[in-house]
Amino acid sequence: MSKTDLWDRLGRTDPKHTKPFNRSGGFKGTSIKPIYSYRKMTEEFGPCGTGWGINEPTFQVVPGHEGEQLVYCTVSIWHGVKDAIVFGVGGDKAVIKQSSGLRGDDEAFKKAFTDAVTNALKMIGVGADVHMGMFDDDKYVNALKDEFSETEKPPVAEKPPVVDLMTKNAFMVDCRETIAKYTDADALAAWWQSEDQKVARRNHQLDQSQVDGLKAAVIERRAALSKKAA
Repeated sequence: MSKTDLWDRLGRTDPKHTKPFNRSGGFKGTSIKPIYSYRKMTEEFGPCGTGWGINEPTFQVVPGHEGEQLVYCTVSIWHGVKDAIVFGVGGDKAVIKQSSGLRGDDEAFKKAFTDAVTNALKMIGVGADVHMGMFDDDKYVNALKDEFSETEKPPVAEKPPVVDLMTKNAFMVDCRETIAKYTDADALAAWWQSEDQKVARRNHQLDQSQVDGLKAAVIERRAALSKKAA
């Protein structure tokens, strides 16, 4: 077992769950949707709170420039066992200076928390290929798209084995004998309409003409029983 096995499994990112971003100063990059990072952890360790989890965060509000307020979050996450812990720090602006004045952001604490959690997850390899700049290589990204599209293809349903003619005919004979044995018209109708009988007809792959033939036998037998009862 390699020391980077976990890193390598968590570090391959489905391009479908990333998006490009642009920041001031001309900085461009690729970000990973946070929920995808959580899914990667759940696939590897199990549900959050059982196989991995997030410990209680701490927040710090720091005065910024010209009345702005910055919020920082420090949090640890555990994985596998409760004492396997890594830390992350994230931040955002809680009060932002704009041309019209100061504006508060009621999502700032949540964004700082999410930033801290995803930064902690980097420490064990989640989204490593993005953070290592490998998404700048179009060939790498295209190869990943092919890889993940293959894994997402639904499994091909196995076709049921073809029922041979002898087996099908034997089933038809058995059905006709059963129909002939009924002495109550309502009971015969209930048998014909039962889920078990419908499944049996499907499983024996009767075509419509064969089903119609059995249905005609049921109608004929019911008519005879009703006439006898009258």
